[in-house]
Amino acid sequence: MLLLALTVGGSLGRHYIAMFEATQNVTLKPTETWREALLDTRIMDLFFTVHRKIREDSDMAQDSLQCLAQLASMHGPIFPDESAQVSYLAHLVEGLLSMINGIEIEDSEAVGISNIISNLITMFPRSTLTALPSELFTSFINCLTLLTCSFGRSAALEEVLDKDDMVYMEAYDKLLESWLTLVQDEEHFPRGCFVQPAVQVFNSYIQCHLAAPDGTRNLSVNGISSHDEEEINELQEDDRELFSDQLSSIGMLGRVAADHCIPLLTSLLEDRVTRLHGQLQRTQQHLMASSDPGSVDRKVLDDLYEDIHWLILVSGYLLADDPQSETPLIPSEVMEFSIKHSTEVDINTTLQILGSPGEKASSIPGCNRTDSVIRLLSAVLRTSEVESRATRASLTELLSPQMGKDIVWFLRRWAKTYLLVDEKLYEQISMPLSTAFGADTEGAQWIVGYLLEKVINNLSVWSSEAELANDTVELLVTLVEKRERANIVVQCESWWNLAKQFASRSPPLHLLSSSVQRSLMKALVLGGFAHMDSDTKQQYWAEVLHPLQQRFLNLINQENFAQISQEEAVKQEIVATLEALCGIAEATQIDNVASLFSFLMDFLSSCIGLMEVYSNTPETINLIIEVFVEVAHKQICYLGETKSMKLYEACLTLLQVYSKNNQSRKRSDATAEEDQYQDLLLIMELLTNLLSKEFIDFSDTDEVFRNQDQGTPASNRTVSAADVVLYGVNIVLPLMSQDLLKFPSLCNQYYKLITFICEIFPEKIPQLPEDLFKSLMFSLELGMTSMSSEISQLCLEALSPLAEQCAKNQEKDTPLFIATRHFLKLVFDMLVLQKHNTEMTVAAGEALYTLVCLHQAEYSELVETLLSSQRDAVIYQRLADAFNKLTASSTPPTMDRKQKVAFLKSLEEFVANVGGLLCVK
Repeated sequence: MLLLALTVGGSLGRHYIAMFEATQNVTLKPTETWREALLDTRIMDLFFTVHRKIREDSDMAQDSLQCLAQLASMHGPIFPDESAQVSYLAHLVEGLLSMINGIEIEDSEAVGISNIISNLITMFPRSTLTALPSELFTSFINCLTLLTCSFGRSAALEEVLDKDDMVYMEAYDKLLESWLTLVQDEEHFPRGCFVQPAVQVFNSYIQCHLAAPDGTRNLSVNGISSHDEEEINELQEDDRELFSDQLSSIGMLGRVAADHCIPLLTSLLEDRVTRLHGQLQRTQQHLMASSDPGSVDRKVLDDLYEDIHWLILVSGYLLADDPQSETPLIPSEVMEFSIKHSTEVDINTTLQILGSPGEKASSIPGCNRTDSVIRLLSAVLRTSEVESRATRASLTELLSPQMGKDIVWFLRRWAKTYLLVDEKLYEQISMPLSTAFGADTEGAQWIVGYLLEKVINNLSVWSSEAELANDTVELLVTLVEKRERANIVVQCESWWNLAKQFASRSPPLHLLSSSVQRSLMKALVLGGFAHMDSDTKQQYWAEVLHPLQQRFLNLINQENFAQISQEEAVKQEIVATLEALCGIAEATQIDNVASLFSFLMDFLSSCIGLMEVYSNTPETINLIIEVFVEVAHKQICYLGETKSMKLYEACLTLLQVYSKNNQSRKRSDATAEEDQYQDLLLIMELLTNLLSKEFIDFSDTDEVFRNQDQGTPASNRTVSAADVVLYGVNIVLPLMSQDLLKFPSLCNQYYKLITFICEIFPEKIPQLPEDLFKSLMFSLELGMTSMSSEISQLCLEALSPLAEQCAKNQEKDTPLFIATRHFLKLVFDMLVLQKHNTEMTVAAGEALYTLVCLHQAEYSELVETLLSSQRDAVIYQRLADAFNKLTASSTPPTMDRKQKVAFLKSLEEFVANVGGLLCVK
């Protein structure tokens, strides 16, 4: 039981206890009636005192810290004005500092303390934080800095000890998030107040991730040292994903203190790369003298690789944001840092260091008069060059694939942001960055050529390292996905060689994994839309796409194709073609969709024919369906009516052939479920993609196809999205067992699909055959009552359009009308009798409103039954009042938007008032 809930007592207490079971960090928003009690400083002092008394008991300490975390989150009408909020916060911070400074923090307190700080920073307005007395604010920031560094060291130690319960890691993450919140709003705080703390936290992070003597990684504590290399390599998730939140915060802090952090990273990375180069040379000499490769001591190399790994990751996060957006910008702090120092920079020396990755930067005269941002990139290019030279010297076995991944990951992230920097997007631009990487600069052309050579070298050397090859080809996609970059790429002879080599399935490219081949095809297609004269472009397509088409047609048109189709070489050729088609579809953009759609449509009917030939080869069937999935996903939103209809017809034929084969296909028990899972997942993805046309439509009545034959006039329309989707649902529903719904991705896709259908084609639902209709209704009930909250929410969203459809038809006693009556009780019980999160209240409220409009008498009956079952007079009265307030309108509810909005507002109040009263435990 929460102490705070007990203190504030009554309904507020019950309400918080009910919420508490769902989440561990509930914010406190009491009404003004609590002002006198909760703004009394003695209440807060009491909680700090209680914690000091019980902190030795880890369970009770967690509860008391949770109460303090709630007090730190207090907001809303309880504060009469800003000065009350400032004095409350000041007292809270004083109490917190006195508590932390007087103790040695226990493991069990770390997360609780970080929650208090996180809530305090998140919930109080910036103006309140800056209104604190300056000494108190400075003491708070200093305390936060020391705590962050301390928790970071303890988190690193937890990793070394391989602890199951990573309390310091959780606390450290929380504090880093708090820093991120603060520095993102730094314009509200005294200028430069975060620079020194940022330096300390950044230094501490780097120190924990570097080997001795510069760092503390691998240092043993009580004789315990880190995992050995084999264990590290078995980690499932890559560090850049696993620690992305941490790295984002550290990168942001590095920008705040760019004057310190960028030169520090450069110097550390240059040092490690010089040592790596020397170590590889010594190892090469050792190998020449010794015939036993096992005699090489890899310890020094492994330590260097791990150091370089973290230095590159931090550099990538500091210099650029995650490239999710189309045009990620150079972070303003990095740009300002480069501009500030540009007067001290010799641009020619900077460009010389950039263009000499084979040389040590320090060996170039005037190396200290270079732009630091470019110098950090140069250090990564130097790492890349050492790696490439080692592969040419046949030392690939001594290299780290992880370092290879880090290099191309960094270069991709960097290229998206800096390469061909567009001056129009910035208020002010750094001359060194603009001169080195701007449009029409020699620097940009040189680096594009260098990156392309890197890609080609990697694909040849590392073809067996799937993840590294994948990251490499993603860098290639980045180089060609923007037309301006692609224009430079296609001028490189090595690009044409790569295209020819891939099109002819030459080694070693044919050894690449299927997903890498798919992305490589995507890149080659994107490159084909760069600026070239018409003859060159024709020649390019003749070398990239024509061989694909020819080989495929020659193969499937052979008289004995059915006999030879199961031969391994033939199957490999078919699979390679299907993967390439997926890659071509993935390259779709609005300005190339016309030509790509026509090219792909020629293949789709042949693919349907392959369904028959490979009906007993599930992986090939899946790949064929995947081609359709990708075409629909990438192209449907651009297609006008005529072209859409062609695609619908092709998809309908595909589903018909699949259905026929599925009925006759014999699956062995062991693989049946897995095969079925993959098939169904892809079919549902296809149907969902076709439905998305109803939401996202960029077409303009075949505008993008205006130079092509328009085909059948739209008035002769034969197949619609509804036809295809409902046919698909006829296939999916009977096969969807409860066992299959245990696969999370399948379950999500299934419920997303049926919700889409109910929202887009509610009029089609009553027309379903009886057994399918029952299956659909059962699925909705199952999703609402037995699945995750996300699935439950999807099902609730499906109910409103179904109820509206019933109201429109005004037919009583139809199966749908009877089903909605049943759902009324389910939704009513969910809102009144069961625990649910607040997001669910909105979806459930909308569903309840439409169902009440449809079944008003039944709703009144449910309320009466509930009230009559109450023995407690107080609860009875509160419930009765709450229900009266909920439907207070004198007019009966109708499908009217205004009324619905008012009902939802009342429902929020209703849930707040009676939320904890009737929850069934």
